[in-house]
Amino acid sequence: MARRTLAEAPAPPEGGLPTQPESGLPALPDQVATLWFLIRRLAGAMDRQGEALFRRELGVSLAQFLVLSVVDAHPGPLSQQAVADRLGLTKGTVSRQIDAAVAAGLMTVATAEHTRREHALALTEAGTALVRRGDALFGDSHASLQAAIDPQTLPATARQLEALLHAVEA
Repeated sequence: MARRTLAEAPAPPEGGLPTQPESGLPALPDQVATLWFLIRRLAGAMDRQGEALFRRELGVSLAQFLVLSVVDAHPGPLSQQAVADRLGLTKGTVSRQIDAAVAAGLMTVATAEHTRREHALALTEAGTALVRRGDALFGDSHASLQAAIDPQTLPATARQLEALLHAVEA
């Protein structure tokens, strides 16, 4: 059977992708394309859920919370690029989030002692308290997902996703 590219896949009906009758999954050219599609959909859904949760409960964006979390986990000299790389965000997005966190009294920024190219980022008490509240919210909101995931296959799934990430980033 000849392999089709995504461009050669059947045109989707109005409102979405055609599905395979046996699985309900999108009718894409191969399993890798299907996996790509599902990962994109899952990541988008999780981002939207996190954005709504953190805006509603903490008054900050998901990106803001993630930047605060990285600073909480890695206090001291830390470049904006290092934060961006860890989160998969642009350096500009991280810079805006740091500026907003400083303005909101959640973080302090000082020039690092060993190099003027990096900053020493630190959370204020309010920033630390917000991260702790966010961590608890995150845990509570994902408890329902635990029931949908087979605990026996979760470690293997995480390893496979990590391997795919490394292959894509290579």
